[in-house]
Amino acid sequence: MHGEYTPLMKPGLLAKRLATGKARLDPEMGLEKLCTGCSEYWPQDTAFWSAWHHANSPDGLQHYCKACEAEKAAQRREGKAA
Repeated sequence: MHGEYTPLMKPGLLAKRLATGKARLDPEMGLEKLCTGCSEYWPQDTAFWSAWHHANSPDGLQHYCKACEAEKAAQRREGKAA
């Protein structure tokens, strides 16, 4: 198992995300990413986001925070059980 880490973004991507509100710099928490599921900001590290190496994720993290991922997985399981 790997430890938690914060993927580094290219400067241009970071500037774009800060300008569009998809990321923000919190004085206490540091770089935070906006979850497209719950619309909350969470620290941009693998404690809150699953690593996802996909072309649609240039920062290397999922679009949904881990809590939203778990909720979506539970909904899928409930749908299969019905």
